[in-house]
Parts: sequence; C-alpha cells; structure tokens
Amino acid sequence: MLRDVPLQSELYRPGPYWSRTARNTAYQIRRVGLRDFRGASSTIGVSLTDSIYVDVRNDLNGGLRSLLRGILKSLFPFNRIFDTQVQLTRAHEAKARRLKNMMLAANPRVRDLVERYTIPPSLLGGCLDYVDLDGQRIAALYLNELHQHDVIASDCRFSDISSMLEIGGGFGGHVHCLIENYPKLRKIVYLDIPPNLYIGTQYLRAIYGGSVITYRQTRELSEIRFSDNDKLEIVAIAPWQIERLRMSIDLFHNAQSFVEMPAHIVANYARHVAALQNFDRTRVVMHTYDGFDLRTSLDPARLPGFWPTKKFDRKESLMLDGTYRVFSFVSRD
Repeated sequence: MLRDVPLQSELYRPGPYWSRTARNTAYQIRRVGLRDFRGASSTIGVSLTDSIYVDVRNDLNGGLRSLLRGILKSLFPFNRIFDTQVQLTRAHEAKARRLKNMMLAANPRVRDLVERYTIPPSLLGGCLDYVDLDGQRIAALYLNELHQHDVIASDCRFSDISSMLEIGGGFGGHVHCLIENYPKLRKIVYLDIPPNLYIGTQYLRAIYGGSVITYRQTRELSEIRFSDNDKLEIVAIAPWQIERLRMSIDLFHNAQSFVEMPAHIVANYARHVAALQNFDRTRVVMHTYDGFDLRTSLDPARLPGFWPTKKFDRKESLMLDGTYRVFSFVSRD
C-alpha cells in the first residue's frame, strides 16, 4: 500500500498531518505489531482509535527521532525523568477513565442502547477505554458509535439496507456494529488511507476472516464489484480505488474525515460516489463535530453542497461523555 501511495494523484494522497501520522503508524506497526494498537504501549491508534496516549516517546520514530527515543528511554537521567512523568500521567489518565466509565454506566441512555442493540465483543486490540456494565465490558467507542447511529437510524431504515460504502472507516468499529445489528447488510466497501486501511483490514479479518477482501486481492483489478450472492463481503480499498468501483450502494457514510480534507478532495470523492449505479436511491449520511477551526478544516455547513441532487436534514447530538456535539447530515428520500 505504502509503495503505491506516491504513484497516485494528489487527490488520493494524505495531507501534511496524515502524511506524518501515516509514516509514524507504519513504523510502529513494523516495530511492535497490532496486538495492543488500542492500548497504551504505542501511538499507532492516535487520531484513529480509542487508544491511550500517555508516553510521547512512542511517537519518536525514524532517523534522528528514533535515536532521541532511545536516549530518552534508556539513558540516565533522561529515562528516569520521563519514566516518572509517564507513571504520574498514567495514574491521572486511569483515574479520569474510571470516573468517565462510572458516569457512562449510570447514564440511562447507555442502558437504553444496550437493551436495543446487539453490542459485539469490542475490546480486541487491547482496548482499555471501556464501560463495565453488569459485568460486561463494552468499549466506550462502540457505545458512542451506536449512540450516533441511533440518532439517524429511524430516518435511514437500516433494516432495509443491504450495501454500503464508508469513507474514513477508522479501524472498523462502525462496520462491526452495523453488521451485527442488521442481518440484511452483507456488502460493504471500507475505504481509508494506508496504513490505516491495513489496521482496519486486520481488525475486521480477525472477526470475519475471509469475508474481508484485502487490498492485495483488489490491487490489480480494473473494476471492483460485489459478488452476486448473499454472503458477507467487506471490500477494503485505498482511496484511489474508488474510481474502479462498479456497483450499487444503499448507503454512503462518512464520519468526521470530510471536514479534515480540502474542499476539492471532498468534491472528487462525492463525484465518484454519485457516479455509482442507482445513486438516486442512495442514502447519504455525514457526521462531524463542533469546535472546528476554519483555518484547518471545512465548515460543516458546506458538506451538503457537495451533493447537489440531494436534500438534507441536520441533526445535533451530544457525545455520551459530553465532550463535544456531533452534527449529522442525512439525505431525504
């Protein structure tokens, strides 16, 4: 995947922030693997997962940065100073997480979600940010995924949806939630930049095995289609492969990432999605957050404008832990 990135148009290459993050993530995957990518032992999951970020030294990778990491981790007195600070930071983080989890466990909305939705095992990858609810440990991220989903579920009739395309799928948690709650949903395209795509692919493969079609399998295909059957199929593709999709989808979904892209890149994605078969019947759902900085992100109010043939309703909801508000744009029938 990474070797193919420089060969692509600027439209499909990571911007300045994600370019550096992607290099760091790839370096750490090679160094420590994915077993704890949602834990606290690396920064693989920063900006992508619910991992715990307490040791900045883990973010020093490649060239002189790796040398600096070695000095700060092993050379006295620098290692002693940093180890002491990290120990203190871990204690504060653990206390904050316990308080957050107590708050979520007492939230009636959480119990309502647990009663109405199937919440699959959700701690794979070393997740530490979970709610202990009557002896069941549930990732807080999964609860928030279902909370945001529930806000728009009645408008989208998810029980009738059999296919979807998600751009910016994170590590696959949203796809995991939907598959386990909607038996009719069997055909999914999951698109993200490398190496995030690799993380999501491996996560979903650990759950669904051969139902996940990898980049290695589709890399040389000139056209990418779903199989003509009812078997579960999750097609994991890199951004530039969107031009090769030849299929019909019932739902297009994007959470957060569109506002983190330049407008011309979002417009390009929207153009290719709109070119898919039967797009006039496709439901478009986009989520974003408040507190955005117009110097570095798009104004969320611009998102509906990328779909001139669609009319949208706007909904607002508060994250379960109250940290920020989510704006959801849902296209009408």
